[in-house]
Amino acid sequence: MNSLKKYFIFTALFVVTTACEETLDNVEPTREFEEAYFDSEGRVQQSVGAIYGKVVELYGGSFASVTKPISWVLPADDLSAENAGVPFDAFETLNSTNSRVDGVWGVLYEIIARSNFVLEKLDDPEVQQVYNNEALLGINQGEALFLRSWANMWLWDWFRKAPLITERITSLDDAIKPPSEEFQLLDQAITDFETAATLLPESWDADQKGRVTRDGANGMLVKAYTLRASYNGGSTEDYQNAITAFERIATARLADKFSDNFDVNTENNVESLFEYQASNNTTQENPFLANDFGGGVAQMSAYYSYSTRHWASGSGGARVGPTQKLIDAFEDGDPRKEETISQNPDPDGNFSSYFNGEGPLNGYWFVKYVLPNRNEITGFGATSINNPRILRYADVKLLAAEAYLQTGNTGAALQQVNDIRTRARQSTADGTEAAAPANLTTVTLEDIANERLVELAGEMGIRWTDLRRWHAAGYLDLGSWGIEEFGYPHDPSSFDFELPKHLLYPIPQSELETNQIIGQSGNNPGY
Repeated sequence: MNSLKKYFIFTALFVVTTACEETLDNVEPTREFEEAYFDSEGRVQQSVGAIYGKVVELYGGSFASVTKPISWVLPADDLSAENAGVPFDAFETLNSTNSRVDGVWGVLYEIIARSNFVLEKLDDPEVQQVYNNEALLGINQGEALFLRSWANMWLWDWFRKAPLITERITSLDDAIKPPSEEFQLLDQAITDFETAATLLPESWDADQKGRVTRDGANGMLVKAYTLRASYNGGSTEDYQNAITAFERIATARLADKFSDNFDVNTENNVESLFEYQASNNTTQENPFLANDFGGGVAQMSAYYSYSTRHWASGSGGARVGPTQKLIDAFEDGDPRKEETISQNPDPDGNFSSYFNGEGPLNGYWFVKYVLPNRNEITGFGATSINNPRILRYADVKLLAAEAYLQTGNTGAALQQVNDIRTRARQSTADGTEAAAPANLTTVTLEDIANERLVELAGEMGIRWTDLRRWHAAGYLDLGSWGIEEFGYPHDPSSFDFELPKHLLYPIPQSELETNQIIGQSGNNPGY
């Protein structure tokens, strides 16, 4: 277990301490506890680790607070739910009272709150004096800015009018913020990523792997700039800024094999720009207890049972599998197919409780992260210590290809796509180069879109963002899509996609009721 994973244990302890403050009378415990706590460089590192630690709520298997990964892998056209009518798959029942919508909103703001808290403490001269390593102060500021930016980018992408909060909230009055407008959240995320890219280190020592780096910040900038360009009239300036950020990436490269990106044995590899550091608690990990429960049971693992027949798949919502559209998207002989979807993922029966009978959809299982030779199970056999890769270089290269193409540099665009396809051919189990996918001789946006579908299939938070931004840019028309285009495999009567309603998630009902400014402004269109 590296040091960063150990820091995550601090998450529960830190939150329990702050949560109890309101029960004390006639003192100001917040300041007293803070002054007593931040007395060493190591303790400041634990506070930074607590920001990272909150990411588990988006990737982990805490059944008490409702498992949230379903909201990341659905909706889109690459995976679908085994059962009809699942809100994130069928849209029809997606509304402001959905517990996963509420949960994701809350966790993103908790990440922001922890980031703002740490940034405030790092501005305190007394805290600055505890540093033995002067450079680490700026690095820690970069980490907090990076994580806050990442949360703000998702709030903009999914909710759009979510409030922008850049300072620590110390009173209930401070918590009532107006809705953000237009690109405000995304602009702030870009500004903070740019600053983080100047503060973060090129790399970390081996025991600190998993902490964000300069390449990670630049990779996120590529994602943020191409996202803004899609909604900003195809802004040449945004695309050029994406290219500039891409060309600043110094050490990242594609891993030798496609499968290295999903294997517990090859975590934090050269392709990974940001990944959640999943681990097993040192004593016991109980997925029925919330992450902030405290003690030795805080959640540290990742949840993948949505793509298996393990009993825990029912706790996380519907089981998912590949759509026929995704199955057909792979070229014959592409080695990525068997690494992504499989009809026989466990021929030796090692994970018999995970794979039992035919796959949930079209006879296939979605097997990224869960093949027996690449996974390690923990937490009642329901969760895993295999790190979810949040941003990898292949994703960034394909976004850069799009930016190059949109600014007229077709040669550079073609190179990025062919790099991905070359690595795919070299990803066979025995190392013999496959015939497919062959290099392209020309490249179009459709080529890039198709490559993103097969390369990044089912990876959290990617495909649905792509489809919506391409719709906004006019490259495709989601309004013309029906169940066939979405790959929805169930009765059409249970499917109801509406524009513009379902381009965004609803603002949670809890926010509408507790924040009168948001409540007065109303929900997102259609909700």
